[in-house]
Amino acid sequence: QLPALHFGIMEAVEEYCMQLRRRQVGGAMPCARRTAEILRSVLSSTRHPDPISLIDEVRSMGLKMQQANPVELSIGNVVRRVLHLIREEARDETMNDPQQPERSDGGGAEASSNPGMSEDEVATAARIMNSAAAVSCRTISLSNLLDAGFDLGELLQQQPQQKQCQATQQHEQWDAASEADSWASTKQRKGKVSQWRRKAHVIEAINELIDELENIQQSITIQGVEHIHAKEVILTVGHSLTTLDFLREASKKRDFQVVVAEGAPCYGGHTMAKKLSSLGIQTTLIPDSAVFAMMARANKVLVGAHAVLANGGVIAPVGTSVVSLAARQHRVPLVVLVGLHKLSPLFPNDPELALNDFRAPSDVADLELHAEAFCCAHRGSSTSGVVMHAASPGGLGDKRKVPHGADNLAPSVHVPNPEYDYVQPHYISLFVTDLGGYTPSYVYRLLAEFYDRKDYLLSQELSGDRVA
Repeated sequence: QLPALHFGIMEAVEEYCMQLRRRQVGGAMPCARRTAEILRSVLSSTRHPDPISLIDEVRSMGLKMQQANPVELSIGNVVRRVLHLIREEARDETMNDPQQPERSDGGGAEASSNPGMSEDEVATAARIMNSAAAVSCRTISLSNLLDAGFDLGELLQQQPQQKQCQATQQHEQWDAASEADSWASTKQRKGKVSQWRRKAHVIEAINELIDELENIQQSITIQGVEHIHAKEVILTVGHSLTTLDFLREASKKRDFQVVVAEGAPCYGGHTMAKKLSSLGIQTTLIPDSAVFAMMARANKVLVGAHAVLANGGVIAPVGTSVVSLAARQHRVPLVVLVGLHKLSPLFPNDPELALNDFRAPSDVADLELHAEAFCCAHRGSSTSGVVMHAASPGGLGDKRKVPHGADNLAPSVHVPNPEYDYVQPHYISLFVTDLGGYTPSYVYRLLAEFYDRKDYLLSQELSGDRVA
């Protein structure tokens, strides 16, 4: 049974989940940093006798936080990073256990006792010893008679002794396991839970992960000079803090122009253009409908991303997909600025992936229109009018009647306001991350470096060897 969490930590987890459900905490970086801090508090305030119980604890907490806001994939990414750290410490502990000999075949000791042997002779002797050990521990068959050149009669004489030795070792293992279970039950009756000695190393690694998250923005922006050249025309869409800092750093040594698409319906491009102009960068603001026409003048497209998926595709702010299509048509490279805390092992068709979210339709339609519709719905007006469908994450909406003349809308107008677009991997030329530049085809190597395959799906139950 897992140790009970401290009441204060449990309360902090519940408060964080409530903030995620209410969308009071949003953005990849704030969610990633808060998740790492909570997991560090969980590990510091509880006792775990082994890495298996610690993995179960972190996975259950991470799944709870991820389900509170499935769209913020950085939450699950940080949880997987922590699980990977725990598994690495468990493997190191198994490999560096002083009770286990460095080599079980005995070949190293025998070779070291013959210093006059050459390296080739040592290697040959080791292979012979390994073959002999492999033959002796297997059942006699025609395939292993020729492995080490043993006599058939000798092997037949060794077979009963081998079976008796294996039975004795098996009984000794059963006795040791029974003794360990008895000791664990005694400790549990006394109310004492032992502490895994490697957990301090995991907490230290989480501290390094938090420091890494704080420096991701700077690690990306300092590469601006390497990717932007003089007299280039850069096209971007909407407002991205990472893109803004990237262009600011490049403007210190490069002279270039920036074309900003306004990024409707939030129109973050207006803020982006104003900030770029204040930095002394020549800036042109265009509507989203002019992206295809202006793409012929661009040398490079810079965009941010909400998440990077396992196939190399990205989830980016709405409008990015149109820009990527125009860039591919004009053979303009598309560069995505993204931190590796946004790297997700999920594919677009995975059931755990929440590919999109919807904002309120007030960004698309006028608030006064919704106010009049709300008043008409409560007055019970029978006047036929426009039916507004307020989009929701589930795809359903509220039907409200709007009087004629309130706006130039046709009957039964649906007003969806999606927050993200999906950009396919073959539209992307390069990822600029905090560790350097990578192509979409290299994403699988990054996944193997940062995550363990057993933790790709947090909702999947652990089975078998859960640490190795």
